[in-house]
Amino acid sequence: MKLRYAGGAAAAVAAAMALLLPQAAYATTWTRLPDYSTWTGITALERGQGIATDGTYFYYSGTYSLDKATVSGNQETASNALAIPAALSGPYGSDHIGDIDVYGGYVIAPLEDGSDYQHPLLALYNTGDLSWTGRYVQLPLALLPGGVPWVAVDAAAGLVYTAAWNQDAALGTDELVAYRLADLLSLPAGAALPVARTVRLSRPLSRIQGAAMLNGVLYASVDGDGDKAVYGIDPSTGAVTRAFSQDVQPDDEVEGIAALDLGPSGGQLHVLNVGSGWKSIFLYLQHYQPAG
Repeated sequence: MKLRYAGGAAAAVAAAMALLLPQAAYATTWTRLPDYSTWTGITALERGQGIATDGTYFYYSGTYSLDKATVSGNQETASNALAIPAALSGPYGSDHIGDIDVYGGYVIAPLEDGSDYQHPLLALYNTGDLSWTGRYVQLPLALLPGGVPWVAVDAAAGLVYTAAWNQDAALGTDELVAYRLADLLSLPAGAALPVARTVRLSRPLSRIQGAAMLNGVLYASVDGDGDKAVYGIDPSTGAVTRAFSQDVQPDDEVEGIAALDLGPSGGQLHVLNVGSGWKSIFLYLQHYQPAG
């Protein structure tokens, strides 16, 4: 099923459907917490692409690596410096891990193949020691012609989201691609992951570096030209709302994002950023929560 904004009768149907679907619970105002973490050197490289959390641990992705650390104190407990196996780098050319997510004992990692972007994959890793499970699925190239920079799990809806990459601010990314979570967890290694539906966004977003679900909202970290921000997306309707501008320098690069559900007390968003103007890579992790 495709949910798209259109004119005339199609718009009326889409609006009626939106009223029947669960509405996302947007936080209206966000504030950055004063504490943050910073890394340089090898640790920054191993954590510089993406982040996810299960509430007890943070899981990080680097270009080739995965890392695991405690939420309290950010102390490393496991690492896989060469997380892309030869079984994927050989036949598919996989050489880049994007922004990850975590669910059901698995780290779910999006893998890209250099600048060709002909083989978008999702690979499953064990959360315990970050070892590859031997399982992966192939994503639809026609819908992801620029690679797969991030993945986000919507456990409540039983869905997994990706989106096409587009760094052109004038065009941007204008569509979510949704898959069934059950398919991802049950299909044999190398199978094509069927598309459950696509969702047209109410406005395009340029350079989405990561996304994570929190309270029914898909929060996307954006590194657009002059637009270092986090946007909220209603995955049912595609409605896009600007959540907040990030507290970063103009030349810093916004990376992945993780969401921590704190139940009745709300939740937090954790955003990775690569600092500019340093001789070696400088990575910092900021934390945001709803104000009030």
